[in-house]
Amino acid sequence: MLPRINHVKRENNSLNLTKFGKRLETLVSLREEVVALSVVKCRMSHERIVLAGDSGLPVVRHSPEVTYQRVGLCDPKLRAQRLGCSHTMSRIKLEVAINELGAASGDDRDSYLAGELNWLNNEIHLLDHRKSDAEVELACGLAARGSAAHQEPEDEYVRRAKEKIAEMELLHDHYADRLDILKSTIVTELDRLIENFQNVSASDQ
Repeated sequence: MLPRINHVKRENNSLNLTKFGKRLETLVSLREEVVALSVVKCRMSHERIVLAGDSGLPVVRHSPEVTYQRVGLCDPKLRAQRLGCSHTMSRIKLEVAINELGAASGDDRDSYLAGELNWLNNEIHLLDHRKSDAEVELACGLAARGSAAHQEPEDEYVRRAKEKIAEMELLHDHYADRLDILKSTIVTELDRLIENFQNVSASDQ
């Protein structure tokens, strides 16, 4: 069951109203930043190998070394707001919000929310590396087929490589769903915390 923040920790039953007001402004601003984050089921498309339209063969790059051409990363501004991307700093905002919730309630930092975020961070990074390798396997299989790469039927190696990639893409969808739930939970808890701060502020005036 997800934890709930039901109260605001108070010291000696007295709070400096100026400091309290600034803290409330910080929480409201943080909530807006978290709400602005998005969850996109991109299936880590940046790792995909580009195929030539005429032959179906993987496109090869020769600079700075011989490698397969990939789709590449999204625009930095997009990645900055997308929680499901491996190459993003956006999930740090969730961590900041979780820390704020823990500090206000007196809970340990190692809460359910922090644990879920840490797990998702690790799994997304691991999946990124696995998908990168799987895409290379597929590219090698297609390259080995030569001019028949775009034709059916596929050989067993290529078929299995495609199945492996498809499984990883579905797994990324699953991580995206969990991130969406985590984000919604954090927003709900921030709303509850902000309301508690507002109630305490009103009672102290």
